[in-house]
Amino acid sequence: MKSEDIPEPNDEHVITLVGKNFDKEVIDNKKDVLVEFYAPWCGHCKTLAPKFEEAAKKLARNKNIVLAKIDATANEIPSV
Repeated sequence: MKSEDIPEPNDEHVITLVGKNFDKEVIDNKKDVLVEFYAPWCGHCKTLAPKFEEAAKKLARNKNIVLAKIDATANEIPSV
C-alpha cells in the first residue's frame, strides 16, 4: 500500500493523515473526525483548503472534533 511518512510534528489545526496513521487517527479514535481527501493539483481542493483551515481554527476549542486532510494521490486506505 502507498503511504507517505507520518509528518512530524502533526499539531496544526488541520492534522495531516497518511496511510500509516489513518486508522489510528480516524477509525480507532473516539473523537469525531472530518477528513478532506484531496489531490494537490485539484483546483476545487485548493479553493477549499483555506476555508477548511478556518473551520478547524474555529473548532479548535472543542477537543472532541478533529479536522484532517490526506493526499489521496499519495496514500491508500483499504477501508475507504
